[in-house]
Amino acid sequence: MSTPALIFDENVLVENAQLINEAGKRAGCRVLYALKPLTIQAILSRLSEYVDGFAVSSEFEMKLAQEVLTENQTIHLTMPGVRADTIETFAENCSYIHFNSLEQWTRFKDVVVDRPRKDRGRVECGIRVNPQISFIGDKRYDPCRRYSKLGVPVREMVQLFKKDKNAMDGIDGILVHSNCDSSDFSQLLKTVKELVKKIPFVLERIHWINLGGGYLFKNPNHIDDFYETVDLLRSTYDLEVFIEPGASFVREAGVLVSSVIDMFKRDGETIALLDTTVNHMTEVFEYQFEPDVYGHKDRGAHSYVLAGCSCLSGDVFGRYSFDRPLKTGSKVVFTDMGAYTIVKANTFNGINLPDIYIRTKEGEMQLIKKFTFEEYSQKNGVEKNVYY
Repeated sequence: MSTPALIFDENVLVENAQLINEAGKRAGCRVLYALKPLTIQAILSRLSEYVDGFAVSSEFEMKLAQEVLTENQTIHLTMPGVRADTIETFAENCSYIHFNSLEQWTRFKDVVVDRPRKDRGRVECGIRVNPQISFIGDKRYDPCRRYSKLGVPVREMVQLFKKDKNAMDGIDGILVHSNCDSSDFSQLLKTVKELVKKIPFVLERIHWINLGGGYLFKNPNHIDDFYETVDLLRSTYDLEVFIEPGASFVREAGVLVSSVIDMFKRDGETIALLDTTVNHMTEVFEYQFEPDVYGHKDRGAHSYVLAGCSCLSGDVFGRYSFDRPLKTGSKVVFTDMGAYTIVKANTFNGINLPDIYIRTKEGEMQLIKKFTFEEYSQKNGVEKNVYY
C-alpha cells in the first residue's frame, strides 16, 4: 500500500453507527447522517442501514445521498444559502427543506408549499432558529455567535409573532443547531429549554423539530439529558424529533497513514518531512490544532517536528515524541481522521490526494479510490493531456 492513504475501519464505523442508532431508538428520535464531514459513497452505503435519512447542504450532497437512499428514508436540506435556480430541484427531491432566514422563506415559499415530489408526497418546510445560547469558546465554530448568519434569532421570532400570529403559516417544523463536537448532552437540554421558555407558541404550531448535529455519542456526558430532551418535545408538544450527527459516525473510523521521506536538523529540532500535507487535513492549518498521532508519548525518548511536503512554510503538524526513533521510510499514522479531511483536502502544489481504503470486517484492505493526474488536469481545464 502506497502512502499517503486514508483508511476507514468498517468495524469502528459499524460500532459507532449501531451506538447512535440504538440511542435514537431508545429516545424515540429519528437519526440522520449529515454528509458534511464525509461523502464517500462506500461509507454512505454502509451507514444507510443505520439511519432514517440524510442531511445535506448542497445539490451535490443531495445527489450523492440519492445514490444510497432507500424507500423509507428521507433527505433533509439544511443549506444556508439556497439559490433561486436550485430551489425547484430541491423541492422535487428533498423531503424536508429548512430555510435559513425569514427572507429566504418569503422568497421561496410559493415554490415549495404543497409542491408534490416525484411520487413521495409534499415537501415539509422548516425554519432554522438560532436559540442564541452559546457553548463554544472558539467563535469560528459557534453557530450562535454574535452576527451569526445561521438561522433566525429567537428574539426575532418573538417579535414576529407579536406582529403577526399567522406569520409561520406553511411552516411545518424548525431546525436548531447550537453546538460543535460536544459530548455534553446537558447543553442540548439547555438549548431546548431555552426554546420552551422563549418561543413555546412556535413549538405548539409545528409538527417536527430537527435538533441538528454537533454532538458526539461515543463516551457522552449526561446522555440521560438527550433522552429527557426528546421526551420533553414529544410528550409536551407531540413533535417528531430528528437529530443529524455527522462526525460522531465517522471521525474515529478513519486514520491517515503517511511516510517519512526526509529528515534533517533545524535550530536544534529534528524535522521529519512526510509525504502528506496539512492540505490533506486543512483544519490543522485553519484552526491551528495538532492532530493525534499513533504512538506519541509526552515524554518519549525521540522528538520530532512533523512537517508536510508542500512549499507552505506553515505546513507543520506539530511536535511529537516516540519511544522508538523515526527514520526515512517510517510510517506515521494520524488518528481520528474520518471527519472533515477528504471533504476539505486540496491539491495545492499539485500534491495528489490520499488513496482511500476500507478495512473490511474480515480485515481485508479494499481500495475505494485512487486519484489520478487526469482528474487533476481536468480540474485545471486541460482537455487533452500531452503528458501521456
